[in-house]
Formats: sequence, C-alpha cells, structure tokens
Amino acid sequence: MAGHNSQFSTPSKYGPGHFSWARIRSLYDADAILHCQRCEAEGLRCPLEVFAQLFRETDSNEDFLVTIRTIDWGVVTWEHRELSGVALRRVRVAEAREESLDEARDMATQYGIVDNREEVVSHWRDAKTWLVPPIVVSGDLLGGGTGLELLVGNTRLGNLLGLLDREEVAEAQGHLVWVGRCMEKR
Repeated sequence: MAGHNSQFSTPSKYGPGHFSWARIRSLYDADAILHCQRCEAEGLRCPLEVFAQLFRETDSNEDFLVTIRTIDWGVVTWEHRELSGVALRRVRVAEAREESLDEARDMATQYGIVDNREEVVSHWRDAKTWLVPPIVVSGDLLGGGTGLELLVGNTRLGNLLGLLDREEVAEAQGHLVWVGRCMEKR
C-alpha cells in the first residue's frame, strides 16, 4: 500500500475495525497527540480529550485496565453531552472504584471542593461543575445492561454528588460528559 509505514501497521490478527487495548498499546508513543494520531490512522475514532484520559494514564490501575481491556474500541462512538445532576446520580460505578468516589463525595459534602489546584476550586465555585468532563459508557459496551457506567472521573463525580447533597448545585443543572456508545451497525 503506497505511503503505508510498516512501523505503525497493525497485525492482521486484530481484524478490520477491531480496536483492542492491546492494539492501542502497540501504537504507543510518549507524545499523547502522536499516539492518538497513530491510532486514528489505523481507524480508531476517539476525541483527544477522551483518548488522553482513557489510554494514557491507566497503567497503575489494574481494576480499570481489566474493564477497558474488554471493550472493542473500534465500535465506540463518542458524544460530548450534557447530563443533569439527576441523571448523573444514576450513573453506575464499578465496585472496585466506588471507594474513591465515596471519599470524594464525603469530602465535598462536609467541606465543599477541596483541591490543591486553585483553577479547579475556582471553576467549581463559579461554574458549579468540573473543568474536564468525565467519561461514561453505555452498558452494552460492557457486556450488557442498560444505563451508563463511569469509566474515568470518580473524584469529579464524587465532588458533584457531594455538592448536590449540600444543595450547592441544582439537580437540574447540566454537566458535560463524554458518552461512549456502541456504534450502530450499518
């Protein structure tokens, strides 16, 4: 194939359109933008903001890795969407990650937003929402089920739930999230 760089070619064992965690890792580059571009060149469709949160800072969290290794990322379509506090209260969280969400929620319920980064605290105070949208996926990507499950953003969602509990944020207020869904078959 003209112009094809074999250094970035994907082994045929993956098949067309299939994008496993192993395939994403095989295209790794220390530069997040280049890593994302390599995956895009092979057919992955994933916004850089999602890519950086999902595939760049995950090596130390084994529970999270188990989850993301099960998804065929080649069939995921992404939407930047606003969900209300009411809807976000119903988002599922994997049991292995509930503790970190609960800790953030408890802190926010007792003290409000506590963070060493002034820009994070200021943004919560002024906008009543997070700076970087968390990532949720539909249950069908995780082997069935309905509704949405949180993949990235335990602390952010915990903070929001705490502020909702304190009634500092209106339940109806919208909050941007990245939603991954299984692409419709054509």
